[in-house]
Amino acid sequence: MVELPGYSLSGVFASFFFMLLSMKQSDDFRVTGSAHPILAMVGEDALLTCQLLPKRTAMHMEVRWYRSEPSTPVFLYRDGDEVTEIQMEEYRGRVEWIEDGITEGSVSLKIHSLQPSDHGQYWCRVKDDNYLAETSLLLQVASLGSDPYIHMDGSVESGLQLVCTAKGWFPEPQVSWQDIKGEKLLTFSNYNFQDEDGLFYVESTLVVRDASTEAVSCFIHNPSLTEEKGSDVSIPERLQTEMASLKVIGPSQPILVRVGEDIQLTCSLAPKTDAQSMEVRWVRSHRHPAVYVYTDGARVAGEQMAEYRGRTALLSDAISEGRLTLQINDARTSDDGKYRCLFEKDGVYQEADLDLKIIGLGSSPQISMEGPKDGKVKLKCTSEGWFPQPQVQWRDMEGNTIPSSSQDLTQGSQGLFQVEAFLLVTNSSIVNVTCSISSPLLGEEKKTTFYASESRMIYSWNILLIWGLLLLLLVGVVGLIWRKNCRKVNKTLDSKTAHPGEGAMMPEE
Repeated sequence: MVELPGYSLSGVFASFFFMLLSMKQSDDFRVTGSAHPILAMVGEDALLTCQLLPKRTAMHMEVRWYRSEPSTPVFLYRDGDEVTEIQMEEYRGRVEWIEDGITEGSVSLKIHSLQPSDHGQYWCRVKDDNYLAETSLLLQVASLGSDPYIHMDGSVESGLQLVCTAKGWFPEPQVSWQDIKGEKLLTFSNYNFQDEDGLFYVESTLVVRDASTEAVSCFIHNPSLTEEKGSDVSIPERLQTEMASLKVIGPSQPILVRVGEDIQLTCSLAPKTDAQSMEVRWVRSHRHPAVYVYTDGARVAGEQMAEYRGRTALLSDAISEGRLTLQINDARTSDDGKYRCLFEKDGVYQEADLDLKIIGLGSSPQISMEGPKDGKVKLKCTSEGWFPQPQVQWRDMEGNTIPSSSQDLTQGSQGLFQVEAFLLVTNSSIVNVTCSISSPLLGEEKKTTFYASESRMIYSWNILLIWGLLLLLLVGVVGLIWRKNCRKVNKTLDSKTAHPGEGAMMPEE
């Protein structure tokens, strides 16, 4: 091989590769975006912009804005048109393509009516033939919610209980309490709930143990906006209000309601007081969302838990006497548990606890038999539709308890229990037994008795069936042999008839 002076073959290839790479890079570009988060408020519009460098027109390029998956874009621009077939459903009709700077490589997307779910990372991807580049931007969505409102729940064993609530915040806010000197107080509990719109409701509880405390303040802080809202309460002034002298009375015994029936939760004020101008709230573990809220003579639908919508009605015939009843239709197992009824006036709450027990009285038990096997018979007792978990017992004819060999308990999608109880006995010891399933709350039971005669009859019929099958099999085999022998005899006779001289002895000479 002949080499040119001063050049090697490897050097020629390296130079050629460098030239190709340089030619490609002359057509390449990069995409840049804002180095800082883009901050926008809920309900406003946000403009996301990325820039091609060096500057060039993006009219003929594909521009794709996406979040986690490029295959489902927030917006897709291709061949000068918007492509909507694969666009994320929640952005259809809410995004606008801005073409003002596209000839200089500036590609912008405007998102209208921001929602909390729009908060997060976005990617801007630009593709030209087989080359692409992308960058990411952070969109911070924020909402400055309502002013905090301090409720007084009255005295508890350890002190005076105050509750600070606020709603409409995003992202999740921070809550703090301070005394009149500005010193922070230790919070008893915090609860944050994100509603259907993605906004946060906050509920913070403070227990004041120092009787000399005159006033406290509650502050809600938004970490994205570095802004906060505060409210204060004068404790002695609130304690002197009319509500401080009232009590809320609820049922002293648990309320028992069967599945499918209507529930009635009644609370009343003592002494009797007109409650028309008060806020009355039925809640589970927290004030929001609530089972039902009554304010200024009407229901507050926006605060109601989804599982109670369309199922509640307020019976207010005696509201002028301070007695209100909440009716919940079509009782479900999920309704079981503790409730609280709160009456509020001038920022002071008084409440009563209610204990609701949902009961499902299931089907009559059915007993079936498996076996016999290895000299033993297994009885299975089944029933369904019970709540809460039922009690299952096997008993003999004298009423004595027989321990189950095993038991399976499963809970269906509606929360109702299905039970399977097994009893293992030997054939010689089979006696009349009863399977009893009872509700621990009602003291009612459903039972079924399995009689030994039934098992013996089933066993006898099984034996007869087996012997019958064996007899049929034996008859079939005998018949088959007889038919084969008949065929052989017939063949022999036919052969002798066709050749009468064959087989005869020849006379001696």
